[in-house]
Amino acid sequence: MDRQVGRRYRLIEPLGEGGMGIVWRAHDELLDRPVAVKEVRYTGVGEAKRAELNARTIREARAAGRLDHPGVVVVHDVVEEDGRPWIVMQLVPSRSLAEVVRSDGPLPVGHVAHIGLQVLGALRAAHATGVLHRDVKPENVLLADDGRVVLTDFGIATLEADAGLTATGNLVGTPAYMPPERLNGLPATPASDLWSLGATLYAAAEGVPPFRRDSWAATVAAVLRDAPEPPRLAGPLAPVIMGLLKGDPATRMGADEVQARLTALRSGTAPQRLGEATVDLPAPRRRPAALWAVPLVLLLAAGAGGGYWWVSSQSAAGAPVTASPTPAPPTSAPATPTRTAKPTPSLPAGWRTVKNAAGGFSIALPAGWTIKPHATRASVTLSGPGAQGVLIVEWTEPEADYADEVEHWTDVERQILAKNQFTGYRRIGIRPLTYLGRPAADWEFIRSVQGRQLHVVNRGFRTRDGRPFALYWEAPQSTWNAELRYLRTFRQSFRPS
Repeated sequence: MDRQVGRRYRLIEPLGEGGMGIVWRAHDELLDRPVAVKEVRYTGVGEAKRAELNARTIREARAAGRLDHPGVVVVHDVVEEDGRPWIVMQLVPSRSLAEVVRSDGPLPVGHVAHIGLQVLGALRAAHATGVLHRDVKPENVLLADDGRVVLTDFGIATLEADAGLTATGNLVGTPAYMPPERLNGLPATPASDLWSLGATLYAAAEGVPPFRRDSWAATVAAVLRDAPEPPRLAGPLAPVIMGLLKGDPATRMGADEVQARLTALRSGTAPQRLGEATVDLPAPRRRPAALWAVPLVLLLAAGAGGGYWWVSSQSAAGAPVTASPTPAPPTSAPATPTRTAKPTPSLPAGWRTVKNAAGGFSIALPAGWTIKPHATRASVTLSGPGAQGVLIVEWTEPEADYADEVEHWTDVERQILAKNQFTGYRRIGIRPLTYLGRPAADWEFIRSVQGRQLHVVNRGFRTRDGRPFALYWEAPQSTWNAELRYLRTFRQSFRPS
């Protein structure tokens, strides 16, 4: 690429492209320094409208250029050339939060709290000068190589005092991260940015945004109509997220309270999420070995009466696995630290840790729950009083090779749909994540059995020594949210032997 913008900025290569244009790696020939240049493009509009939008973008970029905060990408210059704006910014070697979550899965609570604090600081600095961001989302949160967390793309921000900036009435932003008041056509406020921050933290902690649907229109409808699904992995961060995602700006959690709560979580003065943690994986990510194949889900689908009731009746076959509490090590035995050691999670009252020799794992069980083996398959079923859901742990060896866990679940889904083995099937998502320090994937869906909606999430992964596992949780949709606490503790306490 051999082009200069503003007779000063030499474009080198594109760094990314979005709905608003392209960001280029560039070099400032005058000051001899690397910079990022955003080429803003407006398509599908007439010349008069484009000129209006260009003028608006330039004014907004200049407003953002007045911000002086370590958590805000610095705007160096704004150039109008070839009929469109070019915004010259500080080049921050980094990965976006969206990229990190896509590659590494949900982040630990303390890490999310740290990110939230830095973004909140940037927003508060902007709000103090009358600047709103209006597009806070994981793609615009940069995790810099030097450890900073930086908020970028204030190019669509608006200066509250300049009424002309909102006169066009255009809706700018990403629906999954836009608060309901903006989707309803009301003006943005500082509380609007806080809602978007809540959606961003939800995505960082859970691996998916709180409102994700198959289309733009469906996403907008969900934000306006539905309550967000309660976080399942966020632990003590959940109250902050849900407080930020309140639909009424008047009842939304304020910046002062958010800052106090996130500070406590980051410093460790609030309880952290138990057991389940994520780790950074190398960028040339190792190709995992093949996972177990289709039979578990197919067997559940083909059983008489359907999955949930079939599991409940068939799991009674065979004697319960002997369950005994895991003995604690002698107090005099010194601990041997290792890189992969994880703290033993504290369990809810009445739960106990049991070992399963056949499967080679340990897991915590609630009072009265038992582990029962399947008569012919390499799996066991966990069930008992207090919940209608059941957990199946399977360690079947593979029948086919898959590049990764997402590909495996996608293929299983394809086979099931091709054979019409699920009634009323609706995919919620197939999501990559990191579980127990290993690449994993969750396949979550709804299906109907005998007129009842069942909610399923199936987590697939391999241990470091190559053993495959699936943790399959199924419960009636009517009790799903109430019983997620069981699944959360099962996942947090599960340990391969």
